[in-house]
Amino acid sequence: MTLYQWLGLLTTVLVLALLLAAGIVTWRRRRSLNRPSGTGWLTDDMIERIIRQGRLSAGEVPDEELDFEEIAREEDRFWSESWDEPEAYWE
Repeated sequence: MTLYQWLGLLTTVLVLALLLAAGIVTWRRRRSLNRPSGTGWLTDDMIERIIRQGRLSAGEVPDEELDFEEIAREEDRFWSESWDEPEAYWE
């Protein structure tokens, strides 16, 4: 084998090792995001992400944890409340 063939082989091996390492890091990160905690599904990291980004991804919220009927009742109750008119301070 010539020097150029060795360099090509070495470059290919390094690129494949880099891709494998990136895949492992991505897999571990996704697995850690979707892991439920012991007592409940909402963790401190998730709350901090809600504060920073304003939402969680759909994959992080288990469907069985949400009671859509209760959510609809609370939303209806919120919008049916009467709101006081703001006071006119300029009068």
